Amino acid sequence: MKRTLSLFIFLCIILYIKAGEPNPSMRKLIDEAMQFSVNQSMYMYDQLKNQEGKLPKTSENGQLVTCNSGWWTSGFYPGTLWYLYEYANDASIKQAAQTMTTRVEPEKYTTSNHDVGFIINCSFGNGYRLTRNESYRDVINTAAQSLSTRFHPVTGCTRSWNSKKWQFSVIIDNMMNLELLSVSSAYSGDNKFYNMALSHADKTMKNHYRDNFSSYHVVSYDTITGKVISQVTHQGVSDNSSWSRGQAWGLYGFTMMYRESGDRRYLDFASNIAEYIINHPNMPKDKIPYWDFDAPNIPKEDRDASAGAIMASALVELSTYLDGELSALCLKTAETQIKSLASKNYRAKKIGDNAGFILMHSTGFMAKKSEIDAPLSYADYYFVEAMSRYKRLLDKKDVVDVIAPASKNKDRAFWISSMVRIIDPVLSNLSANTLKQNMPVESSATDIEKRKEVTHLEAFGRTLTGIAPWLELGEDNTVEGRLRGKYIAMTLECLKNCVDPNSPDNLNFNNGRQPLVDAAFLAHGLLRAKTQTWDRLDKTTQLRLIEALKSTRIIKPSETNWLFFSAMVEAALKEFAGEWNVEVVNYALQKHKDWYKGDAWYGDGSEFHLDYYNSFVIQPMMVQVLDVMKKYNAEGADFYDIQLPRYVRYAEQQERMISPEGAYPVIGRSLAYRFGAFQALADVTYRKILPQRVSPAQVRSALTAVIKRQITAPGTFNQDGWLKVGFCGDQIGVGESYISTGSLYLCSGVFLPLGLNAGDDFWNSKAQDWTSKKAYSGQPLYLDKAYKN
Repeated sequence: MKRTLSLFIFLCIILYIKAGEPNPSMRKLIDEAMQFSVNQSMYMYDQLKNQEGKLPKTSENGQLVTCNSGWWTSGFYPGTLWYLYEYANDASIKQAAQTMTTRVEPEKYTTSNHDVGFIINCSFGNGYRLTRNESYRDVINTAAQSLSTRFHPVTGCTRSWNSKKWQFSVIIDNMMNLELLSVSSAYSGDNKFYNMALSHADKTMKNHYRDNFSSYHVVSYDTITGKVISQVTHQGVSDNSSWSRGQAWGLYGFTMMYRESGDRRYLDFASNIAEYIINHPNMPKDKIPYWDFDAPNIPKEDRDASAGAIMASALVELSTYLDGELSALCLKTAETQIKSLASKNYRAKKIGDNAGFILMHSTGFMAKKSEIDAPLSYADYYFVEAMSRYKRLLDKKDVVDVIAPASKNKDRAFWISSMVRIIDPVLSNLSANTLKQNMPVESSATDIEKRKEVTHLEAFGRTLTGIAPWLELGEDNTVEGRLRGKYIAMTLECLKNCVDPNSPDNLNFNNGRQPLVDAAFLAHGLLRAKTQTWDRLDKTTQLRLIEALKSTRIIKPSETNWLFFSAMVEAALKEFAGEWNVEVVNYALQKHKDWYKGDAWYGDGSEFHLDYYNSFVIQPMMVQVLDVMKKYNAEGADFYDIQLPRYVRYAEQQERMISPEGAYPVIGRSLAYRFGAFQALADVTYRKILPQRVSPAQVRSALTAVIKRQITAPGTFNQDGWLKVGFCGDQIGVGESYISTGSLYLCSGVFLPLGLNAGDDFWNSKAQDWTSKKAYSGQPLYLDKAYKN
């Protein structure tokens, strides 16, 4: 019996190792170490908060040594505070993080060294990730522009130091700063920075590494030929030694580059570096390396806790990209490193010890006898980051919270970045039951309280209708696929919360008239993403949603486009509940047949309105309702064959409305829906039914210009990332009295083509001029004739 039990336990251990799963017993250790880190870091904040411009660097003789924002490590302490705020959700830590982050802002203009990446990405990067503070985003983009000035096209690298000792020095540390370039490209839609990062990483793989995947510290290039002049290890024992922190920088940097690019070469390279480090004969049992793997007096040499912390953080992430035994080995090594660093051997004994730093026993620059056996701010940062990542793994979350994926396909990356920038405040808050608490309500309405009763369903319903096709692609192991998985999970929580009677974000589906509108948008989104939304909901939430949709039947629609709101709700009920009031659907169709004005335009009621409601509501919802009617062979579904060519013609006209500069006519009401005006063109593109004379590439190019023109307009977002009322910026006067903050999220309708996968021709065809751009540049055009069916 004992032998059988022992064999069972052994097999379980083997399965655990091969699976690369996190160890649940680590949770208690991490919670204790994170709480200690909170208390110790806030103790340090109390010492520094009244020392204007000062940030922690190290300690000497037990006393805190500070630096100003220009020192390369200045951004690590603010970044540590952001991670601790994320862990503890404590407003006082957030305030401390904001205060210390502000102290490094002047470095966004630094062009004299590469360290702006460390300084800004660790501080403002984490700050933006957690707060969506728009001013932080601006700082990140400015800093990336500054860093890009150090890129040299002949060498293909960003320069590290301006030292006369080397003609053009590139240090392995610089791999860490590529993240700032990649992130900024994703935010801006300009792949210039991203391409610099790729180039630098490729050159580093080629010139910084030996055959055994150990790294030199410094490579000097000839600026005329781009050839390597020398390869040295400035901070190590010798040029051919393996300086530990340098190996850690490379491991982390190539893991990050795989995350940012999805390029398998970087993953393979990071894996080889990991195997070199983990299997090195001079790696101690506690996995905290000596300051150089080739130091002459091992085991009497000093350790470098900072290198161990960097390695641990990188290995946790790397383990999630690998399979099998190497994945398990990376995670097990990181686990050992975290345990070691959290132990009394490396961590400060009590609050206030170690000059307020968390970790002891790091090595700065041995040859200069600088910061030897000392605490260092970046050791603390990567230790806290490693624990944060391991905890996310335990919580079954992605270990790195990617905001927007950079991509060689710059247009898709820009679209995703723009979409996420818009939708995240809505979904992150509703999924956390804080939408009503945190969403501002801006409106020109005299009775703002009435708008507050309806604006939250507006925000969610309209958001979902635009992003649904993208969600429907499902989760996968690409950078974008993991991001999509995150928002699918959020959306499912949002759907649960919005109909949960006990939720603080239980939404209004039937009080007043407006809820009918946004229940219809919500229904439209559910139909567009049935597999990833409806089919994944629990039965209770499904039943509650059905009842919520049914409850809108008490709202009588006006004899306008509103008829399709009722029809859309009924179509969703047919799909999800198996029953509908088909008379409501038929009435909406018949009235719009009567209101057809010709050349693919419908009246909004009996009168013709020169506005975008054919795109905001009428034609997209009509086609979706007809989709359901066709599916269930409902009487009247044959109108689909008449409507679809009209829809295609209307979309063709929309493409022609986009000026060479990415502007379009400022006509009609509801202009605050911004580029949601092009939902029809976006939907026809997504459905792959564009007329032959309108190429997908020209539509992509035109809509990209429109999105970029409006989303980058100053004042489009408030400081916390919520949309402001306006057409191109902050223009409260453009919003009718029925417009409020939630209304604005209909702009998400432009993002429907993101439901076409990344390999589709829409994304990969060479950019083309759109019709008006061709026209005003003298290119050949085809005749435009009215559609007469």
